[in-house]
Amino acid sequence: MSEEDLIIEVSKGLRDFTINASMKESGVICITGPNGSGKTTFLDIIAGLVRPEKGRIVVRGRDVTLLPPEKRGIALVTPESYIPHLDVDTHIIKGARFRGIRYNPEIINKYKELLGVTFSGKVGSLSLGQKERVAILTAILSSPLLLLLDEAISNISDREDFLKKLIEIVKNKGISMIYVTQDEDIASVADHHYVMQNGSLMKRY
Repeated sequence: MSEEDLIIEVSKGLRDFTINASMKESGVICITGPNGSGKTTFLDIIAGLVRPEKGRIVVRGRDVTLLPPEKRGIALVTPESYIPHLDVDTHIIKGARFRGIRYNPEIINKYKELLGVTFSGKVGSLSLGQKERVAILTAILSSPLLLLLDEAISNISDREDFLKKLIEIVKNKGISMIYVTQDEDIASVADHHYVMQNGSLMKRY
């Protein structure tokens, strides 16, 4: 991956402040900041759920600023990104089938083991942390160019260990990743750390 895998320069006026954020990075990026600082809206802009007033979003040299969400090659995962009536294995494989991708069962089982998906049953009946594991693995199997996690590991007890294993997978698959968290303790496993305050991004490293 090159230094220009992600070029994001966007501006969007909100009720209390204006999001004015930019980054030019590759690899894994962590964004921390308090509630209401604009982190979720920033990810929604990248994913195509919110239109910026100006700026651009470039993923792997492709300008996706005006593309609909499903055409961007971006997967956004939140704590609610699951289909409750599906069983675990059906849910996971749905990510691959959605993109028309065939996966060897051995690879799927390897990813399940790495990410601690060692349970079964209807996703809706799982614990919050288990739901997040399933949602993230489902997104990975859709092979996005960019994976966005909006507080999507907040209910996982072994967050740092989980993140390290997740990062191993996404780097092996050539997926860029941005994860948003209020837990600064898990920012250190990222390649880059940004802090958002009132819609502005500040780079720490």
